[in-house]
This record gives sequence, structure tokens and C-alpha cells, in this order.
Amino acid sequence: MRNKFCVPCTTGTYADTLTTLGLAKLLTALGGTEIRIQRSLNSAYYQVSSETPIPDATQTPFQHLFPRILTNGEPSTSAADIDYEYEKAKRNKYFKWKNENRTVKPEMLGEGEAPEAPRRDYTLISSLVDMLKPIAGSSYIKTAEALARGSFGRYVEAALEGFASLDGDPVRIEARLKQSFGKQKGELRTSVVQIFNPMAGKGMNASKPNSIGMGGLESPIPIEMLKFSGWWSGAVAATPRKPKAATPRKPKDLKVLVIAPQDINYGMLESVMSAFREAFYGGGAVQIDVLASLGLTEVLLRNHEAVPSRRGRPRHVIAGFNSAYFKNLGNAKGVSNISFIGLPDWVEVRDDSDRQLWLEVLREHKSILSRLDESRSEAHSLLEQYRDFLSLGLLEHFLEFLVDYGAYALAVADRNEPIQWFTTNLLRRVFMGLDNDTGSLSEILGNPGFQNIARAIRLSTRGALYARKPPVIEGQPPKQPDRTYEVRYGLAQELKRKAVYKSEFAAALAGFISEYMTENLRVADRTSPERPLPQRPAVTTTDLEQVIALMDKHDPETVAMLLIAYGYAKEPRDADEPLTDDLPQDENMIEGDDDQ
Repeated sequence: MRNKFCVPCTTGTYADTLTTLGLAKLLTALGGTEIRIQRSLNSAYYQVSSETPIPDATQTPFQHLFPRILTNGEPSTSAADIDYEYEKAKRNKYFKWKNENRTVKPEMLGEGEAPEAPRRDYTLISSLVDMLKPIAGSSYIKTAEALARGSFGRYVEAALEGFASLDGDPVRIEARLKQSFGKQKGELRTSVVQIFNPMAGKGMNASKPNSIGMGGLESPIPIEMLKFSGWWSGAVAATPRKPKAATPRKPKDLKVLVIAPQDINYGMLESVMSAFREAFYGGGAVQIDVLASLGLTEVLLRNHEAVPSRRGRPRHVIAGFNSAYFKNLGNAKGVSNISFIGLPDWVEVRDDSDRQLWLEVLREHKSILSRLDESRSEAHSLLEQYRDFLSLGLLEHFLEFLVDYGAYALAVADRNEPIQWFTTNLLRRVFMGLDNDTGSLSEILGNPGFQNIARAIRLSTRGALYARKPPVIEGQPPKQPDRTYEVRYGLAQELKRKAVYKSEFAAALAGFISEYMTENLRVADRTSPERPLPQRPAVTTTDLEQVIALMDKHDPETVAMLLIAYGYAKEPRDADEPLTDDLPQDENMIEGDDDQ
């Protein structure tokens, strides 16, 4: 009896994952229990296992592994069918109402006052309608009809036999599929659809270009059937947000992300993906990557069974997302980029208090990154830096991002625009996650001299700026601007340039401290009981000596960049520009226009 199956990772894209997810869904439909998907590090295949052995499925009655999509008023033959026009109209009605009632809060509404919200998997439907034009004649629908004509059990059994080999050999799998169908070759194969197979396309698909033509590839129906099924289990489709100046009716690009399981129960995977789709809201092309990674990590942390309290890492459950970017070419879309974005490897749960702290960290990062306008070059560069950090998990990438973000945030705040800053306590938790148990970062951050100089940087930049431009807090009288201290614009850029060389950075830091203390003395000289002025804490020679000693003991550039990044972060008690708790969501960010 069979209870273990192997799916080879031959394409290096999400096509392999879709097949795996479809196989897990099939085993569940056939009565399998405790279906588990596993892939060890650098393994060439996924393993899908069931505690209950899977018997011969040749006589299995038809089941809807994936829904039909109706677009032209075709009659529905099953509750599993999806009426695209109905779902589209429902969605348009919802967003029209939402745009007309932007100031209405959910708690103000009575039952039935708001229209029904659209399906959270709507883009999975609309992207298929767009990519499979006309969908009625597509391989997707033809395969659904072939399965319903009485061949379901034969195709299912062919898939099971094909992947029952524990070595995951693709050649052997193809041979088993052919053997299962004997000489009926025409019945076995169907056209390959690019949205499910991003490496496939018309022309030049052979390993050797000896017979190039414009025809598409074909693949065994049992394999494509699993991909179509896996699409609904683990895929997310999003239309990247365009700049506001872009033509509103122009057809949009499409980005598809599919989760890459590492070690997870299939039932839990479905639950996690349902919660993730409920919370995911998209953004620009780069934003989609980083927010998907952080959002899925957050969902996994909230699921105590997925990531247990005893030393659990979300990345060991789901590695990340395989993605493909489909560029709009006018009358069609073509793949312009295939990539992978991992879940943050620096998130590790040791106990429930640690879990709550990580959830605060992820919420702060998501909130900050979602507010960056990717159409602006500075914000786009920051998002790319953060994506590099997520992909590689290197401290230097994170510090580079933090320093540049600090300078960016100061410029935005100076324009009286709302901005959110990273907080020191949550940054410290990320740094500890990147420390690799050496304790070096903990030693640096806990050093009194480091803390005192970081505070001086903070008071000379964001502290001085907010004193001049105090935030307006609802229900409180406005504060008067305080111009006692100068705002040190450009300090982050200046110190960052010098951070490469220890001697140059030490000289630049000493120069800053000298100016800081000179200003302190000047203000102290002007203060009096009749005219009290705010005083800033002093920075001593001991503080500078301690930081120099840290640079002698540890990597000097790391100490320098940590000092700048920490200096531009805010203490939890510090005031900021008021921001709403809600992350920015609108029609374009969630689903995009439907005039594709």
C-alpha cells in the first residue's frame, strides 16, 4: 500500500510546488490522513506522505479538485463552479460603496448596511480569466471536462503511480504515466499553461533548438491536473500598484506568488493560507514581496500549532514564496522575472512572550514598509534594500537600510508629512536574532557609551526636528515650536560615508560630539530662572572612548552603522507624527482594476 510520494523539483519554479500542493489535496480527497509535505535542505524533490495508505484509485468517483470558472453565462453544473461575472459585479459594488463611505468605521454600521465583501481569492480567479483568454477553450477548462467525463479515476491513479517512486526521478515518472495509459497518447496530454508553468512559453522550449516552432508545450494531464488544483491551495496573485500618474484604465502587470513548504501538515497549510489571504493587501512590485514574507511570518506566529513555543522558526515550516512577474505586453502578458523571497530567518520563537514581541516587530516593519511610495526613487531603493535583507538575512544589509531610512524619515518629517520611525526596543530584538549566539551585538548595544552617543544623535536630529515641529495630537492643545537646538540635517549621510574607515569615522564622530557639547554649553549659558531652556544630557570623553574600544574589539563598520541606525530610531516613549492604526488599503492595492 502506498503512503509516500515524491515530486521532483525539475523546473526550479513554483510549478513544482503547485504539483506538490495538488498531490497533497488529492491524497486528502482520497481519504488520506495527516497529509504532510516535507522538503529537506537542498533536496531535489518534495515528499508528500499520508498516515493512511492510499489504495488503488481507478474506480474513484469524480471529485472537484479545482473549480470551473464561468465567464459567458454558461449554466452552472456544480456548487464548485465560480461565476466570474457575478464575483466581479459583487467586488465592484463593494469598492464603490467603500469609496463613498471612507469615513465610516465598521463599528458604526448596523447588520446588513455594508455590501458583501469580495472573495479574498478573487485575483486567483481574475488572473486566470485574463491569462487563459478565452478561458472556455483553455487547457484548464478542457482538463476539468476530461476529468468529469468518467476518466477521473484513471487520471488520479496515473498521478499516484507516477509519483509513488521515492527517488523523485522525472524520467521514471513520465514513463509510469505513459504506461498507465497504454497506447492512448492523445488522451494523456494537454497544453501547458504559462501561468502555472512560468518557464513555459511558445517556441524554443526544447533543450536543444533542433525543431523550433511557435507551438506550445504539452504535458501529461495527471500532472497539469495537480497544478490546477494546487493553484487554489497555495497561490496568491496581485496586480502591482502603479504610480498615481499612470493611466487608470491601462491593463496591469501581474505577480504570482506560491508558497514553498518546508515541513507542514496540509490541513494546517490550508488554514494558514486562508488567514494570510484575508490579511494580505499587496502594494508595489517590490512591496508585494516584502509584505508577503512578513505577513505570512505573522500568520504562522499566530498559529501556535504551526510554530510551537519551543524554539520554533517560521522559515522551517514554510521557506518562503516562489514568484513570477508577468509583464503586460498589450494584448498578452509575458514572464519578465522569476524569483524567490524567503521568510525572515532571524525570527525564532523561544516562548510565548518572545512570540508576542516578534509579532510587534513584524507589525512595525509592515506598517513602515507599506507606507513607502514605491513610485518614488528613494522609497523604491529602500524597499529593494529591505528585500535583500529578507533574502540573505545579513546584518550589513539591514544596517544599510536603517541608516538610509533614518535620513529619509527625517526629510519626510521636515516636509510636515507623517512618517513612522523604527523603535529601539524592537530593533534590538531583530539585532539579537541576527547575532548568531555570539553575543557581540548585545555587548555593543548594552554599552553605556554607545547608548549615550546614540541618544545625542537622536536629540540632534529627530528630537530637534519634532521640537521645532511638534506633532498635533487630537484632544490636546498645540505645543509651541521650540528652536533651542539646531537640526543636524545630513548627519546620517556624513557619518555613513566615514564608517568605512575607523579613523575617519572616529574623527567625524568626535567632531559631532564637539559641536553637540558646544551647543549644550551655549544654551546653558543663555538659560535663567526667568527664561528656562531645555537642557540635553552631556556626552563625555569616556563615552567616546568606550565606542572607540568597541570598534577596536569588533568590526568597526558594524559598530559605526549600528550607532547611526540606533541613533535615528526612536525610544518607545518618544512622540511621533500621529498615524492611523490601519495599514493603507484601497481597491488598487488589494485587487487592482479589472479591465485587463
